[in-house]
Amino acid sequence: MCSVVFFHAGIAALPGGFVGVDVFFVISGYLIGGQIFREVSRRSFNFADFYSRRVRRILPALFVLLLILYVVGITILTPQETRELSKEAVSAVFGMSNLLFYRGGDYFAPAADASPLLMTWSLGVEEQFYLLFPFVAFVLFGMRLSRSLSVLIALCVLSFAGSLALMHINPTAAFYLIPTRAWELGVGTVLALWEYAPRPPRRAGTRTQVAAAVALLALLGSMIVYRPNWAFPGIFVAFPVLATAVLIATSPALVNQRLLSLKPMRFVGLVSYSWYLWHWPIFYLNRTIAGSDGGASPLVLIILSFIMAVASWRFVERPFRHRVLDRKDVLIRYALIACMVAAPGALLYKLQGWPQRLDPDARRPAVAAIVAQAAPCLARYGIDTPDFGKVECMPPLKAGQTSRLVVLGDSHANAMSPGVAEYAERRGLGFGEITKSSCPALWGYAAISNDRAGFWENCTHFQTQAFSRVANDPQISTVVLTAFWASQLDDLHSDKGKAATPLSKALQDTIARLQKAGKRVILIQDVPTFSIDPYQVIVGSRMPARAIIAGWLGVASEYHVASP
Repeated sequence: MCSVVFFHAGIAALPGGFVGVDVFFVISGYLIGGQIFREVSRRSFNFADFYSRRVRRILPALFVLLLILYVVGITILTPQETRELSKEAVSAVFGMSNLLFYRGGDYFAPAADASPLLMTWSLGVEEQFYLLFPFVAFVLFGMRLSRSLSVLIALCVLSFAGSLALMHINPTAAFYLIPTRAWELGVGTVLALWEYAPRPPRRAGTRTQVAAAVALLALLGSMIVYRPNWAFPGIFVAFPVLATAVLIATSPALVNQRLLSLKPMRFVGLVSYSWYLWHWPIFYLNRTIAGSDGGASPLVLIILSFIMAVASWRFVERPFRHRVLDRKDVLIRYALIACMVAAPGALLYKLQGWPQRLDPDARRPAVAAIVAQAAPCLARYGIDTPDFGKVECMPPLKAGQTSRLVVLGDSHANAMSPGVAEYAERRGLGFGEITKSSCPALWGYAAISNDRAGFWENCTHFQTQAFSRVANDPQISTVVLTAFWASQLDDLHSDKGKAATPLSKALQDTIARLQKAGKRVILIQDVPTFSIDPYQVIVGSRMPARAIIAGWLGVASEYHVASP
């Protein structure tokens, strides 16, 4: 996991350090998957015993981290940030983080930096694999070893093929979901099964030495050459996965015996799980508090996260892993503790991050931001039909109002709607809002999204109904069009089989159709953008503990707003 830490720290020499997770998957499959198969083949496998070992290995360090982060959250994080932390913490407790982040978007996108527990996605993949693999092992147990290997290899090939296919349909799903990641753990398991068959002792011959050296170079090369903007996992993930498998298979080679077996390397391996857990929240807190100022240096963050990892390994991982308890007691206790750890997260989420803990100057903008974020009129991804029945989105006309103004667009239009509503009221007009995430205010045009399957169809279907309602409703006299125009400059299509249409042409067509229907059209440019997050500045600067830490990090004074 060392390469992952360096990648997240922004070390330029390892732009492909994210492949460390794939290395981890192979090693995990080799150790844990192989152990499952060996115990099944010896008729000594017990589900309660296996899962008690898993929870002792994984949960104590995770639970301690989450409890500490709850305290940190209510002390230095804004309500919005605390709410996000709470949502992710509950998912992490129950091994569902990868499903949560799959719905949230791209791992490599800038928005992922705002996820305090993004690193837990891989734990979700791993735990879901081990919920399923024991049952696969029991099925394979009834076959000859050669047949078992063939079946397992076939399953890995099928999973890998599914990953390649899904990369062209929904890359986010290919990245986060277990069906397209299982083959990486499966490769390690295949290697463990292959070694289980009786065979002569391996020797460190010339071919073994060369294979190990080439595998190590290939692994390091992928960490140096790969870039976050490459289509990943896809075909590129095969190289670090196979290189890791070759390194494991060539254990007698000097590369393994003299280099990878050095005491410092082994110690890093011992604390790697805790290091993986701690590094991302520390980096996240630094980014969140310091903003564009940068805060602490990457080296300081790496050292701090390593110190926390060593402490977690020494005082949490080791004692709980070796504690002697009846396996059924372990599962019952950990199930209860899991619920207890998830409870504060669920409560903080329900309380919208608990804005009541803030002083009045910070509470007012925090509550306003929570109300705005609720966005009841914004149709989310996957919804293709406007809900015209929501009263808050299309309220009845008031006394004296004979027509209404309706705003159409995406989430940026939704952000503008309160201001547009005030404008409409001053003009004696009623108000209405029809908005959908990432769906521009264009009649019959939408961008084709590689990250969201079926998005073009959903958006164009939504638009057709929205614009038809507006064009045919005699009460609607004025239409406001606004959206995240900067994202709609390319790849707009009126039909998937046709060439892309320029934004200017799509806008002209839309405005012409609305004017033909007798509507007055107002076109608004996008919402303003800032180099900083105004919400974080206004609310965060009025949180004493956060302001103190910001001072320690050397954050520029102009990013702090003095109390009135």
